[in-house]
Amino acid sequence: MKQLELSLNKRLLIVERELHIKNAVYLDNGEQHSLKFLCKGPDFTEGIAKGLVHQSIHTGLFAHYVKGIPVNTFCYKTALESFESGLSTYGFHWGENPVKHPENMDIIPASFGWWLKQTKKHDEAESRTFNLEKTIIFEIL
Repeated sequence: MKQLELSLNKRLLIVERELHIKNAVYLDNGEQHSLKFLCKGPDFTEGIAKGLVHQSIHTGLFAHYVKGIPVNTFCYKTALESFESGLSTYGFHWGENPVKHPENMDIIPASFGWWLKQTKKHDEAESRTFNLEKTIIFEIL
């Protein structure tokens, strides 16, 4: 099960698991928090993302995040890009693994060692990529 607590404009819990839970509690350092179901991964839209990330009142652009903190750079045109920047600061990916498996690359590997290294990079990135079909987003109250 993949799980990530993310503090953007709201405090979020993103969970990838087979079961679809709508009401739950979250334990954080022994403290219990209620969770409010926001959506499943496939239902995550620009409109939902807009309520979760910071937006500049001057330019209308969305925040770039560093470890969940919006830096004074509003550079994204969409809230979805801003949300993904928040995930990426923790090494997570949304929906698609950015590291290609060597079998899906259009080059011939120079050595078996290279192939193993690329496969390991792919597998590590895959372990930190949220499969949208199995992902649920909660707000931590």
